Amino acid sequence: MPLHEHVYQFDFQSGWLDLTLENVDWAEAWAVATVLATTQFEPARLTVTTRKLTRELRRRALDLNREQSNLAAARYTPEGRVLADLRLDTYGEDGETRPSPTEAVPLLLQSVGTEVAAEPDVRHLNLETGPAVRVRAHLKEKRRLGFGSRQAAGVIKYAMFPPGLEDLSVVTVRLWRPKEADEVTLLADQLVATARLVPAETEELRAEPDSGC
Repeated sequence: MPLHEHVYQFDFQSGWLDLTLENVDWAEAWAVATVLATTQFEPARLTVTTRKLTRELRRRALDLNREQSNLAAARYTPEGRVLADLRLDTYGEDGETRPSPTEAVPLLLQSVGTEVAAEPDVRHLNLETGPAVRVRAHLKEKRRLGFGSRQAAGVIKYAMFPPGLEDLSVVTVRLWRPKEADEVTLLADQLVATARLVPAETEELRAEPDSGC
């Protein structure tokens, strides 16, 4: 089977919530959020109401899927606070040359969408699927009057370059809580290290322990 008929699969550990939407509409997002809020959290441990958590999960699902991402997920604390979210996007058109890992670095930084606070951490990786490049950037904080900061504290982007494949696939992880950023970065690195290509018709994009990813 040609490589273009394959999709990425990851070994998600318990704790990641699957927010991938098929139709990317309000109704589907609300249904997914309701199931997750009522089955993946212990009410006694939540510091927010279940309804507020459901609204937050719905909003995040719509945000992550607005560009028809291949995969969307998020990681929350047991208390209902988001630590990170993740999406997988694939780019490329017939006849276009895929950038090399080195050429992709400035493109990844440009796509962050806000000002980087310090020199980004750039690493070249060798995954089971082939070469990859990882860029981690801390973002300058911007506050909204009266609402505090609603911007991610940092972002990690992993661009993957399987031999024989023309498309460029990018995993984007947004880090929302600075104190846990290093811990979540380690979890993200471990997750991306499990990346592999499987036949598209299997639709095995993710494992599903406990109704999470």
